[in-house]
Amino acid sequence: MKFKLENPQHQMTAIQSVVGIFRGMERNTFDNAHNEDIHMNVCSLSNQQIHDNIQSIVLENGVSETQTFLVNENDACIEMETGTGKTLTYLQTAYELFKQYGLSKFIVLVPSVPIRQGVIDTFENFKEQLSDKYDITPNVFVYDSSKISLLHDFITSDNLQIMVLTMASFNSENNILNQVDREDMFNNLPHLESLAQTHPIILMDEPQEGMDTENSKQWIAKLLPLFKLRYSATHAIKKNVLYQLNPAESYRLGLVKKLEVLTVSESNDEATLKLEISQVQPSSTQVKVKIKLWKLNKSKGRFEFKESGLLKKDDNLADKSGNESYRDYTISRIYKSMTDRKWHVVFTNGSEIIEGSSSSNKEQVWALQLEWLIRRHFENKNRLRPHGIKNLSLIFIDRVANYMSPERPIIKQLFEQKYRQVYAEFNDGKQPADSDVLATQGFYFAKTTQGEYTDKEDACRKNKEIFDEILHNKQRLLSFESPIEFIFSHSALGVGWDNPNVFGIATLNESYSENKKRQEIGRGLRICVNQSGERVYDNDETPEEEQINQLTIVPNETYETFARSYQQEYEEQFGVGTNIPKPKHTHKGIRLNRVTFKLKKDETFMRVFRRFWDVVARKTTYRIHMDEDELIRRSIESLNEIRINDYILEVQSMRITDISNLNNAEYYGSESYTGRARFNPHDLVEEISEKTGLCYTSVLKIIAGISNKDQYIKNPPVFMEQAVFKIRQVQLDELVRCIEYTPTGNIYEFKFEDFSKDGCEDWIATPNHGVWDKTLYDSSLEKEFAREADKITNSEVLCFLKFPSWYKIPTPIGNYEPDFGVVLHKRLLSSPHEDKEYYFVVEIKGTDDINDTRALTPHEIGRIKCAVKHFKSLGIEAYYKAPIKEYETFKAQANQTINNNGNI
Repeated sequence: MKFKLENPQHQMTAIQSVVGIFRGMERNTFDNAHNEDIHMNVCSLSNQQIHDNIQSIVLENGVSETQTFLVNENDACIEMETGTGKTLTYLQTAYELFKQYGLSKFIVLVPSVPIRQGVIDTFENFKEQLSDKYDITPNVFVYDSSKISLLHDFITSDNLQIMVLTMASFNSENNILNQVDREDMFNNLPHLESLAQTHPIILMDEPQEGMDTENSKQWIAKLLPLFKLRYSATHAIKKNVLYQLNPAESYRLGLVKKLEVLTVSESNDEATLKLEISQVQPSSTQVKVKIKLWKLNKSKGRFEFKESGLLKKDDNLADKSGNESYRDYTISRIYKSMTDRKWHVVFTNGSEIIEGSSSSNKEQVWALQLEWLIRRHFENKNRLRPHGIKNLSLIFIDRVANYMSPERPIIKQLFEQKYRQVYAEFNDGKQPADSDVLATQGFYFAKTTQGEYTDKEDACRKNKEIFDEILHNKQRLLSFESPIEFIFSHSALGVGWDNPNVFGIATLNESYSENKKRQEIGRGLRICVNQSGERVYDNDETPEEEQINQLTIVPNETYETFARSYQQEYEEQFGVGTNIPKPKHTHKGIRLNRVTFKLKKDETFMRVFRRFWDVVARKTTYRIHMDEDELIRRSIESLNEIRINDYILEVQSMRITDISNLNNAEYYGSESYTGRARFNPHDLVEEISEKTGLCYTSVLKIIAGISNKDQYIKNPPVFMEQAVFKIRQVQLDELVRCIEYTPTGNIYEFKFEDFSKDGCEDWIATPNHGVWDKTLYDSSLEKEFAREADKITNSEVLCFLKFPSWYKIPTPIGNYEPDFGVVLHKRLLSSPHEDKEYYFVVEIKGTDDINDTRALTPHEIGRIKCAVKHFKSLGIEAYYKAPIKEYETFKAQANQTINNNGNI
């Protein structure tokens, strides 16, 4: 595969902006640019003429005054959003400057090995096409101290020369370029001095990555550059900004993929016991710390993730937060590590949190991230392969050991587990071979700043083929011949590597990412390519659900402020009030368009629907015959399961050395005791009665019946909290068990007419079997159910509808709104020429199991069980199916119901 050379307008504008700096300059020739054996870059323009040109270019490109940063230096910025072809742009700029002005000496200065390799890969891919376009074959090479002859050619040749150089190659006196006693020196000068006599134009790739330190600036100045050109999406230092292609403009023009942010979090996040260091108050005697944790807001009656007060050694987090879940968390040590120079807080239970990190159930979070990344990957695979596009997913990890460790590579284990799970979902329950699971994984773990591979270098060396394919051979990686689809990377890969066919990125970090958000998502922003190396763009008219170039970001917990951080970065870069591209959330926004839903007019069809509606339209009321003795018995049984950790009392000795400054007290030790808390039995009765609605008599019977009163004595607040929760669960179960529904004689009146809605987006066309020509949906599962039910080949469906929002079934825990009504017809064996209609009401959820407490809340389960009794009370054949995840499950259950009735 070879990527096809394109000349999009934004790249040509950026190229011509640089060419315009030298407008009016005399062309370099052998006569005016050669001195003895050295061929150099020379400029016949004065400084004033150059900077007049720069000001003209800035005006032509419409760069705002606040963003130009004009300075009287031969130094300029070209700002291009990641993924818009920055490397190819500056390489073509060198071709254009040579073609128009004879400028022949260019140094591409890069901050790292990955970026250096990316430059060479780009040139090799487009070399033939660029030669055809410019009729020039340049000498492009990576500086290698063992191949000094290439450097000599660079100095002497009048042909176009492009040398790729890292800062580490020349920023020390010990480097070969700076040595003064070598036999291979050019004109008896150190190589750096000879190189400086060529006055190269320096193309700085990602200059914010270490090229603007004082040391780096001094070494770059020794090259005596004719001009410095800075290329980046995130400049830290801006000078003479010639051209600016910001994220908003890139997004608007469709030059990068659209974004989806798929957040992964738990609904009961407080159960993760998340902890974060938010502030440290250092002291030579007693260090104190503020920790973000789940605190009880007594006025609101709920937990909130908020900052604590100042905490010290031996403080117990449960005591300080009102959250008994933290009872095991007592601070044993607060210190600053000499290794990572970060603050650490250690607890008596062995847990530890580090400054910038979050202590939570990371493995569960990782599993959810991987599950959704892989699910999106398979969805992309199904939609992209017919277009000849191979999709890739990128997974960032913090510690290589979490993937490579022979003892417990937890991320690798979680990935393979979730891969098999999702693979089966998309392949009719089949499981992949172990060899296929292994083959789909690739990894690249970048070098540290010390030049060593992160964690174990030998592990990367042993897998050199995979390593090289990801870093060096993007073309093979993009072909269907390569089995690699998921790439694991250390966070160091965040800058310097990208791939046009990355459609998903997950960040499985243990700590807050140190990379900028824009750099991270930039790894997958490029427009994708097909098997012929051609970029595949989406038309403006392409519906959102059919767009090819969609990038899904699956952030970890540290991305809770993803959108805010992204916006802050943008405003720091481009100023407040600019047009910020908004990442698309999984849940769609509302557009102000008006949509009309037309009722199907076919009379035969409507007769079927009217018969169905006559069945399900009958209203009911309910009565509850609560069995108090059963409620008390079950509550006693449930409360007896409560187990509370020991109540701990801390005794601490502090000696005051200065009565005027108690902060200087000296710590002399502490002891821990298991004690018994003071309590009042009436508190327990009052608390339970108030929060459950039970009368005092019932509560007293429950308390009298429990056999674990010693658990209450250990920690009354915790016991009461758990007791209230368990009794409420029993109440809910009993409500559902004892409820009875009775028809009222009233019905839900159906409006047989068209209707319109403003701001309506979440609908799908249902012209075949839908009561209306369009059907609303509340989730992707509902959308898919409607799509399957409406297929013209689905001949068993006579009609279906999404129940209107006014169709509500009363329950003691809130009104219930079912999802779909479906009418099926089957041929009777007893009467081969006669069809019979069957009526179904369907509830769509993310599971087929009513006992799946992960997918269903207790109230959802309760309302479904109430609906079962409501439809049974109608006394006619309206079959209720809940929960249902997809149409095929419904079809199987419906057929089973019909078979059980003996009709087919």
